[in-house]
Amino acid sequence: MVNAWMSGRNLAAKAKWKSTLMGAGLAVAVAAALFAGCGAFRKTTLGAAPAPRTLESVRSTMPPVTRTESSAPVVGLALGGGGLRGYAHIGVLQAFEESGINVEVVAGTSAGAIIGAAYSSGRTIAELKQLAKDLDVSSLTDWRLSTISLLRGDALAKWASDMTRNTPIETMPRKFGAVAAVLDTGEAVLIDKGDAGMAIRASAAIPGSMQPVESTRGLLVDGGISSLVPVRFARAMGAEVVVGVDIYCNSPARSGSTFLTTMAKVGRTQTCLIGGAEIAEADVLIAPSVGITDIKSAAQREEAILAGYRAAKSAMPAVLDHINSRANAKSTAALSGQPSRACDEPKVL
Repeated sequence: MVNAWMSGRNLAAKAKWKSTLMGAGLAVAVAAALFAGCGAFRKTTLGAAPAPRTLESVRSTMPPVTRTESSAPVVGLALGGGGLRGYAHIGVLQAFEESGINVEVVAGTSAGAIIGAAYSSGRTIAELKQLAKDLDVSSLTDWRLSTISLLRGDALAKWASDMTRNTPIETMPRKFGAVAAVLDTGEAVLIDKGDAGMAIRASAAIPGSMQPVESTRGLLVDGGISSLVPVRFARAMGAEVVVGVDIYCNSPARSGSTFLTTMAKVGRTQTCLIGGAEIAEADVLIAPSVGITDIKSAAQREEAILAGYRAAKSAMPAVLDHINSRANAKSTAALSGQPSRACDEPKVL
């Protein structure tokens, strides 16, 4: 009887640990929750290797945004990483559309790259909400359990390509770029051409959790390592007013003191400290508090979208004020023949 009880207890403990491990792995796998031999690096067969560009390269070669209203400033969003909290970006985009603001440039990191790519490819807010509702997160976890990573990432890349209707990044209706980091140097780079699925996979490849992506500049990993909220890339891509969306640093940290929660807290602290300077460069910062603990909870997904929507609505007066100020500065500069200022002091909400 004692043996039976101990056996049952062990089985329960194993089941609990397996559930915890799967939950952590799933969260890592899809970044935004939207989403061979052991020790050998496995090359993917999905799409061509990305050709990422450095910030200086983007600044020096990016063509201007094609538009009809020269007096209106180009508005860009820098959508940050944050794993399961990425649903909040949908709410932010909804608020911008309701306010009549045309977002022409989108730079995204990790979860922000997922939502940003879908939106830039032409997906409507209604479609994004439906995709979020219908997503079976477990379908995106292609386990490999090797010395390199827990997940391959092919399933995420394939899903992301389908989500963007296999639209090459350079032909998307909105100017879009996914931010990743070069593993060997930590340098932030932008992928603004080629297959969106591979770009998203690179941008969301948390080291040790998802296999790095080979590129023309070396192995690429999660962009949050170097550029949590890609404000600088959004501006380099041509945005004259940059609104940063930080879904991570203002959100509640995991509670508890287990191994996984401790590592998560350490990673959070490092990421937010490293990304803080760039985040502060946004003209306006939207920082919703988003808490998601259950990757399968439809209610929590809806709550995350609503949190992003409410935060964006609260920030909208500051956003509109900055857009109007920039437009006036451009008009004045055009009349005087003098260049307008690149940006004013940032407003944080």
